[in-house]
Amino acid sequence: MKPRIAIVVQRCHEKLVGGSEALAWQYAELLRPHYDIEILTTAASDYVHWRNDLPVGTELRDGIRVRRFEVVHERGPYFGVLWDRLRAHHAARCAHPPATRFAWPESLEEEFIRAQGPHCPSLHEHLARHGDDYRAVIFITYLYPTTFDGIRAMPHRRWLIVPCVHDEPAAYLKAMAHQARRAPSLLWNTRAEQEIGARLWNVDHGRVVSMSVETTLVEPAREASPYLLYCGRIDVNKGSPQMLDGFASWKKAHPQSKLELVLTGHDVIGVGSRPGVRYLGFVDERRKFELMAGALAFVQPSPYESLSIVLLEAMAQRVPVIVNGECEALVEHVEASRSGAAFRGEAELHAAIDRVLALDATARAEEGARARDYVVERYGREQVTARLLAEVEALAGN
Repeated sequence: MKPRIAIVVQRCHEKLVGGSEALAWQYAELLRPHYDIEILTTAASDYVHWRNDLPVGTELRDGIRVRRFEVVHERGPYFGVLWDRLRAHHAARCAHPPATRFAWPESLEEEFIRAQGPHCPSLHEHLARHGDDYRAVIFITYLYPTTFDGIRAMPHRRWLIVPCVHDEPAAYLKAMAHQARRAPSLLWNTRAEQEIGARLWNVDHGRVVSMSVETTLVEPAREASPYLLYCGRIDVNKGSPQMLDGFASWKKAHPQSKLELVLTGHDVIGVGSRPGVRYLGFVDERRKFELMAGALAFVQPSPYESLSIVLLEAMAQRVPVIVNGECEALVEHVEASRSGAAFRGEAELHAAIDRVLALDATARAEEGARARDYVVERYGREQVTARLLAEVEALAGN
């Protein structure tokens, strides 16, 4: 009988495409040949309200047991008040660097974390009662009560956190630093993320394990016009308005250009009708990879990423990338691969677009080859599995 491992994550459903949710499922699949895997999660699929829209209870999916627990209350307007206050404090500190953690009392920090949700006491009770049944427990993302309260419920020290942290207001809370320092182990997605953890939380332990991405080459999509591509949630927090506005001003300066911006994924902000912008909605995985392979460049405008799966997938298709230079993890991918470009502000975004348009066939092929080599060498399935198994087995042996 295989020893049991639990993976705790805020949401889990086959239709969810979020980074931490995808990471949790991949870790379950990579560990499944060696352990009996359970995913402990909530009955909510909606991260905005945390409504219980999935059945509470247990289901078996691809040999992995998924236990869903009830969220006791939805996210309400009070969280918006706390979030606005947190952002204001963060902006004030960033205006006078170096930014420091907030002078919030511990009770207010905990109130923010639980108001953010998902608040799921029955999941934490399960860990308190049955935690000893698991050889190890993996908590994915630092941000939510599923981790914050879950680690407090643990009856042993055979647990670790995969923070998935980026430089954002909530990461400056003292409670988050204390949580990270308590962790027996931390698994990072990139060196840049690990450096953020060291800077914000004063932690120096853990290892970069990351996750694997699909690297099989596909035939490029044949579209009527050349295009830039973005795949993912179209949202303020993903930098979508900056990308859309920057592309609109570029188009205005180049009225004869046939270049398009093609978008796929969940449209949160309402793209509407914009010159040169084509929104395709949700597409299947095959179509996504074909679009990546056929793009002049893949654009990742998000300032908040600890890895960016879609960016690495595009790089594996030998596609130049344009990334938000405010995100350290994205800049790491560009600099380490010696491919792509980072932008800070509209003028640099325009320059990055002009750059990919100016690449000749030879230069494009060379840059694409460097991007692909970078992904294959660091994010292949075998490499990630070996790193993950080593960390989990070391933890389980404690």
